[in-house]
Amino acid sequence: MTRMTLAALLATALAARLGAGWVLPVETLLDRLPDQREYLDLGQSLLRGDGLILHDARFGDEVRAYRAPGYALWVATGAGSVRAVRAMQAVIDTSTVLAVYLLARRWLTAASALAAAALAAFNPFMIYLSILILSETLFTAMLAWAMVLLTRPGPGRGRGAGPTPGPGSGPGRAGWIVGVGLLAVSVLVRPSAIALPILLGVGATLVTARRAALSTGTGGRGSWLAAGPGAIAMALTIAVMLPWAWRNHRVLGTWIWTTTNGGITAYDGFNPDATGASDQAIFLRDMPWLAHNDWTEVQRDRYFAERARAYAMANPWRAIRLAGSKIARTWSPVPLSDDYGHGVYFYAGLLYSLPVQLLTLWGLVVCRRLSPGVKVFLMIPAVYFTLVHAMSVGSLRYRIPAEPPLMVIAASALSRPGCQVEPAR
Repeated sequence: MTRMTLAALLATALAARLGAGWVLPVETLLDRLPDQREYLDLGQSLLRGDGLILHDARFGDEVRAYRAPGYALWVATGAGSVRAVRAMQAVIDTSTVLAVYLLARRWLTAASALAAAALAAFNPFMIYLSILILSETLFTAMLAWAMVLLTRPGPGRGRGAGPTPGPGSGPGRAGWIVGVGLLAVSVLVRPSAIALPILLGVGATLVTARRAALSTGTGGRGSWLAAGPGAIAMALTIAVMLPWAWRNHRVLGTWIWTTTNGGITAYDGFNPDATGASDQAIFLRDMPWLAHNDWTEVQRDRYFAERARAYAMANPWRAIRLAGSKIARTWSPVPLSDDYGHGVYFYAGLLYSLPVQLLTLWGLVVCRRLSPGVKVFLMIPAVYFTLVHAMSVGSLRYRIPAEPPLMVIAASALSRPGCQVEPAR
């Protein structure tokens, strides 16, 4: 019965995403979020054999490390076709629904795991983002599946046993390494996630060490395991990022490990006209000279990064208020942009997000179905991206990758009356 219900849920999720991708227009949505055109141009540039080159009309320059290569390769895999990429993302976003079910099943009953999967299947923001040429859908799937792998039971371990140990502890070692490796690759899709392989890798190990200590009566001993997994996660991340950094050194003469987009994004978040939302056009209008000088993209990136730091240091209280505004925008239950902050978008967001956020808070604060360590592990992406975007710009779509693990917490609030711990299975 559970398998049939799960299959029906996955089929419904896929149909909703494919249907949205088929019905909703292409050009109109591309114009609403111009970042999509950059990814399309990069994917098509790769298909032409020109490499990862993008013409930046703002500065009249060709940039070569402005975007990381991961999502551009994904677009190229779809032949640079919006319809094809939408179909691919419908499939991979449906796989995220399955990943949520498997992640929840580590600690919850089948019924509660199905509830968590349903929250993902009918998430209106996930459905909508799956039809956009943006990196959120691909990255969200990679993050969700990595967390499944990090918590994959090893030989002799049943469901509900919690995340498996990291390297050196035997069971679950292969799943842990593949999970951290997948997180490392995901950084090439979303560079701001560069610390997540370490945080989640260590987090999974600490949860396991704590559980092992409780089951064996060894107290807190075993937390030393975190040192080894942390070093291994860092090494895997460096190994994955090294070819990209070396390519940038060869092309630009500088070791760029992420992108040359970070500086202007930081200044977008900390400048005299900043509101917490992204609006680079406001300050770029006052800098027409940038389009006529001979700076490289690396020099522009450093210039904007330094100006952002200088502004935040000179205006600490305003920087704190801006950070609060970005956090509020990121976790708003409804869209706030001019294009999406009204009508069906507003009410769909409100009717979905508000109950789910309340359930998540209830599961986090009141419900005892999940252990404190597991809750911390599931909260890592949410806390991480909240801090990252408090230092740049805030938007509802930036929280989407953190929502699948939060759905497990929300579903735990529905597991039993009073959220009581279930008997061991």
